[in-house]
Amino acid sequence: MRKLITLTVSKGLDPVIVFSFSKRECEAYSMGLKNCDFNNEEEGDSVEHIFKNAIETLSEEDQQLPQIQMMLPLLKRGIGIHHGGLLPIVKEVIELLFQEGLLKCLFTTETFSMGINMPAKTVVFTSIEKFDGDTFRTVTGGEYIQMSGRAGRRGLDKRGICILMANKKLEPETAKELLQGVSDSLYSSFHLGYNMLLNMMRLEDIHPEDIILQSFHQF
Repeated sequence: MRKLITLTVSKGLDPVIVFSFSKRECEAYSMGLKNCDFNNEEEGDSVEHIFKNAIETLSEEDQQLPQIQMMLPLLKRGIGIHHGGLLPIVKEVIELLFQEGLLKCLFTTETFSMGINMPAKTVVFTSIEKFDGDTFRTVTGGEYIQMSGRAGRRGLDKRGICILMANKKLEPETAKELLQGVSDSLYSSFHLGYNMLLNMMRLEDIHPEDIILQSFHQF
């Protein structure tokens, strides 16, 4: 991983988003780059300034948490971690630093691909399998589209680069389903009940019919 990331950054193909399917892997991969520094001195100072301003909002006790203490040296070198186990303020700072171009490499779980508009030049998959709570399975075409879609910044890159590190033999049919698959179907979670209707009828200028017609379920 170290060789791949250093080569990618040296070729000017950063920022890089590295998708792993566990928090432990994200942290382990980032620690593997502990001797790498992708930021110059000015960028490192900017990272420190932004990070310290944000962390000052925490209590003194929280500022001493191991998660906070180990994060700044990593971020100053242009390396970030983003997963569900981080404090909200830490995740917000990392997202801000990434948007500002102060992070050259970000190790993250697939949650980063959901609802956050943060494209990169290169996307790396550390595995083609993920644990779904029951067993290990191959990433679906929809999941691949969602994550690989982060590669390529509109208006900045002519094309995005996606590197898939296959951790096992991939059958041709499976590879075709993965690389040429379609997005997962969307299903409405809108459920209209008597309670909702009665509550809406109590309010002025609100018509239940309008709510229904404008809902996703209508389509």
